Amino acid sequence: MGLHKMADREGQVDLSIIIVSWNVKALLRECLTSIRENISAIDFEVIVVDSASSDGSPQMVEEEFPWVTLISSEQNLGYPRGNNIGILASSGRHVLILNPDTIILNDALSIMLNYLEDHIDVGALG
Repeated sequence: MGLHKMADREGQVDLSIIIVSWNVKALLRECLTSIRENISAIDFEVIVVDSASSDGSPQMVEEEFPWVTLISSEQNLGYPRGNNIGILASSGRHVLILNPDTIILNDALSIMLNYLEDHIDVGALG
């Protein structure tokens, strides 16, 4: 696939995608697959923060998505804390907090990023 994290001159990527996961292996696989198949022209990174899943989610990420940064916890961190850990580990100029039951369609991430770049007065999108 050729997916990898690519940094710009300042060492930052355009977009960091943070996904907090807890026992949602099938949904997480679909989410990551949709990112892989629908991202283009963006320097990006994906960080999955796994909160002690017992369904094999961390192993699946490591085996099927080696371009994803996996942070595994031995305890359930909860959603807010998991996102904060992912954000602290990120290097993006922009951060997307993405639920693992989300499917990315078409070029949605590029469209979102272009909107943010064109409208510097916008601080957040929902």
